[in-house]
Amino acid sequence: MNFLGKLIGLRVRQLTATTWILIALPLSHNFPVLATKTEADALLRSGWWLDSDMSLDVYCMWFGVSCDDSISIIEINIPERGPHDYMVTRNLNNMNFSLLLNLAFLRLPNNHLTDIIPLQICALQKLRHLNLSHNYLTSELPLCLQNLTMLEVIDIHDNQINSHIPPKLGNLKRLIYLDLSFNLLNGMIPMTLAKLKNLALYLQMNFFNGSIPSEVGELKSLTHLDLSLNNLCEKIPHELGSLVMLTYLNLQNNSLQGTVSEFKMVLKLNYINLAYNHLIGNIPNNLAHVRYGFFLGNKGLKEIELSKRMSRELMTVA
Repeated sequence: MNFLGKLIGLRVRQLTATTWILIALPLSHNFPVLATKTEADALLRSGWWLDSDMSLDVYCMWFGVSCDDSISIIEINIPERGPHDYMVTRNLNNMNFSLLLNLAFLRLPNNHLTDIIPLQICALQKLRHLNLSHNYLTSELPLCLQNLTMLEVIDIHDNQINSHIPPKLGNLKRLIYLDLSFNLLNGMIPMTLAKLKNLALYLQMNFFNGSIPSEVGELKSLTHLDLSLNNLCEKIPHELGSLVMLTYLNLQNNSLQGTVSEFKMVLKLNYINLAYNHLIGNIPNNLAHVRYGFFLGNKGLKEIELSKRMSRELMTVA
């Protein structure tokens, strides 16, 4: 290499070293260009907390944030947009969930969340409680939710989710509460949910079609079942009559057919709503103990005298 080449090489090396010093200096002082590397950084860069007086040293004291004894974040609980944070916009895509490895509770109801549920949320392998209800979330339920095996509660009701229910949600053995009501969900209700023996299930006000899976009758601990305001058809499966722990059943505003003679063992049933279907026959005597019963809008149900064996609150057929 000639003298000129060596001189140019030396200047390039000097420029490169200087450049790295200029880059490293702001990084060492936590400038905004700092790459997200810690839980505190994840919170700060999410933009969910905008108070300029907040210090990263006390992020466990930030509103809605809880930590364990090791100062690791285990809960983010922001119930709803309060009167003093109306300028705060929260987008799930702004949070680096991959850094919140110990997060067990994520509760963000009524936070004006928009856009999709990001796939990155499935990095939360310790997540037990997910509540994203009363927001404006769109698109699909991420298939990867089925991999969050610690989940006990999924509450995403009152959004604009438009997809099928991933069948493998039935593999979440710890799941005891699933509320996907008031969305745009469609397709058939997966029979795999019957694997979740302790499940409370709310799927009302969607666009589910097909029949009610007979496998639902295997949920022997089921206390609440709401499938109202869908496009369900065919007969009510007789297996529902064996849900001995059932206290609340709402199947109104579907296209269900057949009789209501299936309910033979539902002794704990306190509320039943079968209104506005295509049911026929008589209301069975074993429903006499039900306090609130609604059968309006079933032209095939015979008008019978109910007042002698049912409480006054009960609404009879039209």
